[in-house]
Amino acid sequence: MNHNSPALNGSAPRYQQLSATLAREIREGRHAVGSLLPPEPQLCRRFGVSRHTLREAVRRLCEQGLVSRRQGIGTRVLASNGNTRFVAALGSLQDLMQYTQETRLEPLSDRWIRADAALATLLQCPEGERWLQITACRYSTGTDIPLVHMEIFVRPECEGLRTDLGDGSAWFFGLVEKHGGEKILEAQQVVGAVSIRASSARILGVKPGSPGLQVRRYYRGSHDRLLSMSLNVYPADRFELTTSWRLETPSGLPEPSP
Repeated sequence: MNHNSPALNGSAPRYQQLSATLAREIREGRHAVGSLLPPEPQLCRRFGVSRHTLREAVRRLCEQGLVSRRQGIGTRVLASNGNTRFVAALGSLQDLMQYTQETRLEPLSDRWIRADAALATLLQCPEGERWLQITACRYSTGTDIPLVHMEIFVRPECEGLRTDLGDGSAWFFGLVEKHGGEKILEAQQVVGAVSIRASSARILGVKPGSPGLQVRRYYRGSHDRLLSMSLNVYPADRFELTTSWRLETPSGLPEPSP
């Protein structure tokens, strides 16, 4: 592998990392629209992957409308941006649950942790409290470019949900309700701009420090008890959040004139 090649050493499968890296290079103009990607042997050497891994990565790029592949000609770049932006119109808890069902969740790892001072503040819990931390990516249906890198924290009674996460269509917060035995009654969302840190950038296939959107979501049950919290990091060009407000007038009064 040459020194200019990005390392494929994240938690996601190598073909997913490779397809995300090639898609990023296409977006950045490294492979111009209308040009051919380098030959298979050259790409295999550059990234240190097998032909099978490379072909699976390219197949996913084809599904996204970024490239086309023809026998005897090669792989031609068709567009600099595929259908990778997900637009979410979230005006209710039901809308948020629908968003999770319209995307695909792929878990990467899980571990038990004790909340240190910083995490205890984030989780609004006593320092030293035990939580299950799960890292995952979510994908828009039919694409292999991750929309978001997620760190999810759930209470110990939800431990059993790990056995259900193998199904990519799993509704994660439905599993929180199923295994925790308590219904989610409220979701709070806090949105802010961030520079994407290296660990998330590697998984998302973007440059460390590039602009992103961080969304913290808190899911609460009865008596305002926090059941789960997630930290979601989106590249700036992959997610759009739409919120609408409507003026409601008291019954019987005319609506204000324009």
